[in-house]
Amino acid sequence: MVAKWSAVFWLLAIICEGLFAQEVPGQWVLTFEDEFEGEKLDYSKWTPEDPWGAERNNELQGYVIHAFDQKEGILRIRCENKPTFYDGKKREYRSGMMSTTRKFSQAYGKFEIRCRVPRGQGLWPAFWLLPEPKSWPPEIDILEILGHETDRVYMSNHWVNPDNPTGNSESVTGEYKGPDFSEGFHTFAVEWEPGEIRWLIDGKLRHQSTDEVPDVPMFMLVNLAVGGWAEAPDESTTFPADFEIDYVRVWEKK
Repeated sequence: MVAKWSAVFWLLAIICEGLFAQEVPGQWVLTFEDEFEGEKLDYSKWTPEDPWGAERNNELQGYVIHAFDQKEGILRIRCENKPTFYDGKKREYRSGMMSTTRKFSQAYGKFEIRCRVPRGQGLWPAFWLLPEPKSWPPEIDILEILGHETDRVYMSNHWVNPDNPTGNSESVTGEYKGPDFSEGFHTFAVEWEPGEIRWLIDGKLRHQSTDEVPDVPMFMLVNLAVGGWAEAPDESTTFPADFEIDYVRVWEKK
């Protein structure tokens, strides 16, 4: 009798698991996924360059298409202290940026990356969103970390206030101090809905905003910058430095 009941419970468990796995109203449904399982970056999903090909924020790197290495399910964006020519002048560092512009964009949803960031003065890894077709602002920064403080995450929403006579952008930024995010892989996500953005780190809510929430389709960017807000590298910075990415996933609410 015990064996029969065990078999019944086992069958019910399988049925219930199947039912819960089905799509239900209000559930997040996967719309984009890259697990980086192949031997090289998937160009059908990503373009391995800066969409503008221009210097910004007083950064020191030039973006090159061969800054990407993909092995055993991990994509590495590698920054090296080697010169390259970029946007009209010589740069002392070379690194990588990839985006989904003209390949994938979405208005609202959940956007998530699982990654490990590099440590080092002057390094600036980021995962962010911009409008499609490409423009600025708005901008949603899901993840920004400065290499000299890899236990602090910055999460921002940028916009232009038409009532601001200077025309300068405005923003709201949250900060979260946690573990050293260079020591292991962690997830960073936003849940973006009409009128609200929520930032989650390792599945826990760490910041939210209802200010000037974008309502246009946006594409994804992942990059490793040098300098700018992160300031210049110094003798303590070790090169090459890798921004390691396990996956990028996007869902929408049905």
